[in-house]
Amino acid sequence: MPELTDRQRDVLAELTNGPASTGVIADELGVTQSTIVDHMTALREAGYAFEKERDGNAVEWTLVETPPDAVDGTPDESEFPDLSDTPVADEEPTTDELTNRERVVVSELETGATLPELTDRLDERQSIVTEHLRDLRRSGWKVYIDESAGHVGIESDRPLRSSEHKGTRTRKANRWWEQTHNSLVRGFHALEAPNAPLTSTDDGEDWVLHLTDLHAGDRVRDDEGNVVYSTDQIPSIIDYITQQGLSLAEKHGSDYDTAHLLWGGDFVTNEGIYEGQFEDLDAWLDEQHESLIDPLIRQLKAFAERFGTVQVVCQVGNHGQHRASGTSRQANADLILYKSIRNVVSQLREHADVLDNLRFVIGEAQPYRNFELRGGDLTGHLRHGQHRRPQAETSARDKEWTKTLLDHDFDIALMGHYHISGRIPWDGPPIIVSPSPKPAGEFVETIGGRLPSNNQGVATAFGVSDAGLTGVFPIDTRRYGGE
Repeated sequence: MPELTDRQRDVLAELTNGPASTGVIADELGVTQSTIVDHMTALREAGYAFEKERDGNAVEWTLVETPPDAVDGTPDESEFPDLSDTPVADEEPTTDELTNRERVVVSELETGATLPELTDRLDERQSIVTEHLRDLRRSGWKVYIDESAGHVGIESDRPLRSSEHKGTRTRKANRWWEQTHNSLVRGFHALEAPNAPLTSTDDGEDWVLHLTDLHAGDRVRDDEGNVVYSTDQIPSIIDYITQQGLSLAEKHGSDYDTAHLLWGGDFVTNEGIYEGQFEDLDAWLDEQHESLIDPLIRQLKAFAERFGTVQVVCQVGNHGQHRASGTSRQANADLILYKSIRNVVSQLREHADVLDNLRFVIGEAQPYRNFELRGGDLTGHLRHGQHRRPQAETSARDKEWTKTLLDHDFDIALMGHYHISGRIPWDGPPIIVSPSPKPAGEFVETIGGRLPSNNQGVATAFGVSDAGLTGVFPIDTRRYGGE
C-alpha cells in the first residue's frame, strides 16, 4: 500500500476517534477544509473507507474499513533498521559536519537506543530515522545493530553533551507524562472545581492580563555568548509581570468587577521541538514544569487579593505537544501545568478556605478557547496563535480572521506565538498580539521577525467595559530589576 504522509495520518487519527466533519478536522489541524477533503481522497485511494452521516446541516465522517496490510493506519515496520546495504565509509567522521538532527541521533546512540525511541525523539517515521542512520554510516560513523541488547548503538568517543543521556531522558519524560497526567485526572475528579461566578456592574470594568510564550527550559545567549534568558530567571519575570499588572490597574483607576488572567500557552518549551533545540535547553520537561508552579500560584494569590473575582483562562501552545505511550491524546505539557495549578487551588479552597474567588477555564488541546467577559455580556477569544498570522494584510488573511469572527462572534481576541506585540489593524473587533519574555534569538527571529531592543516586551494588560476596550498597556522590562 502507498505510504501515508504525516498529515494523512493526522486526518486518519481524527476520523478513527469517531464521527467528525471535515470542518472540525480542519480547525483541529489548522488547515483549510478543502485540504482535509484532498487528504481523505488520498486515503480512499490507499484503501481506507469512510461512511458519512448527517447531523442536522453538518455531514460527519467515520472510518469503517482499514486496508489489511495497515495496522491503525501505520505500516508494519521492523524492530531493527536494515543497514546492511550501507557500509561504513573509510574516513574519520567529525561532529562539525553533523546536521542538528544527526547530532541528536548520535547523542542518543552513544549509550544505545531502540528504533521507537529514535522515532519518538525526532518525531519522524522509522523510514526517515533509518535514512539518518545510513547517512551517518556513509559519513564514517560506526552505527551498528546490537540485537542481543535490543538497541542501535554507535562506536564513538566524542560525547556531544555531558548531561544525562537523552535516551534515558526520553524514557524518564515518558514516565513523567504518564504518571503526572493520570494522577492529575484522578485527583481532579475528587475535588471541587474552582468556579466562582462572574459579576459586572453598570459603571465597572474588567481588568485583563495576558501572558504567553514563557518558554521555561530555553536558554538564550547574546552575540557575546552571555546568557540573557534562562529557566532560573523566569520566576522573577513572572513576579514582575504580576506586579506590573496590578500597578497598571491602579494607574488605570477604574472600579473593577472581575480580573482575567489569560495564560496563552508555550509556558513550557518541551524537548526536541525544533532543530538544534537541544543546544538551547537548560532544563528538562519535568524541571520546566516545576519552575513555573510557584510564581504562577503567587500571581493567582496576588490577583485574588486585589479583585473580587479572578477568572483564569488557559490555552495550550504548540511546544507542549506530546504522544507518550499511555497518555491521553489531549496530553500537552501546558495542559498538565494548568491542571496541576488548578488542582493545587482546589486543594487550598477545600482545606484552607482560601482562593474561593477563583474560576478556571482550561482549553483542551485545540487552537482556541472562548471565555466570558463582563459577566457574560462580552466574549473573549484566546488563541495561542500558531494557526493565525499576526497581520490581516492580505485579503486571504482578512478572510481568515473574518471567518474566525463569524464562527466565534468574539468582542476581543488575543494571541501570542510570534513573539511580537501590537494590535492587528483590520475592520473588526480588537485583536491583541502579546509578546514573549524570551529575547529574540535565531528561532524567535525566524518565526516572528522580532529584533532585540533595550526594553523587552513581556505581557499585555488592558481594561474592558461594557462598550469594549478602555485602554491597552503593553508591559516591558523598563522597570525590571531582576533577582
